[in-house]
Amino acid sequence: MTDSEWLALVNESPQEGYRALIDQYGNLVYAIVLNKLKCIASREDIEDCVSDIFVEVFQNSQSFNPENGSLKGYLSTIAKHSAIDAYRRLTKRYNSTASIDDEDFIMPPAEDNPEKETENKLIRRRMWDIIRNLGEPDSSIIIRQYFYEQTAREIAKALSMTASAVQKRSVRARQKLKEIFENELNFRGKGDYCERAQI
Repeated sequence: MTDSEWLALVNESPQEGYRALIDQYGNLVYAIVLNKLKCIASREDIEDCVSDIFVEVFQNSQSFNPENGSLKGYLSTIAKHSAIDAYRRLTKRYNSTASIDDEDFIMPPAEDNPEKETENKLIRRRMWDIIRNLGEPDSSIIIRQYFYEQTAREIAKALSMTASAVQKRSVRARQKLKEIFENELNFRGKGDYCERAQI
């Protein structure tokens, strides 16, 4: 179904248009949200976020113009920003620094490979500990850079630093993390350490 056909379907039958949107892009939106929230959110939190995204896109369907870009791109952008907003809300609600070890905030094991999911969960836990042990402002810089996707300029403003100082500390902190991950978690030769650890 093309983007224009979807808009026409929404006008003719909103209910069918809504179902078609979920059928076509449900997996994409879930993957985007899961990538942002997997370290802090419960399955219910993730599903709520996904539902909210589809409702928002559907309710504002008239503001979507195929001439300005694809529906996939439009939906992906909204999903990314919504997931980041949800991450910030959940961080405040759960006080993630204190509750990162709480089982309620870890995704349950995938049915097809529970051993692998358990391994990844343990890795993510240990990574949080390592990042927090970097000390300030390095911990905040790495968290803001990887989880909030903030730029050096945004981080500098939030932490009352210069952008160049943030960049220098980020490089040193990431190098230190890389050494720790390679030594402790045996990541050597397995690609980018942040991607391997799923942050």
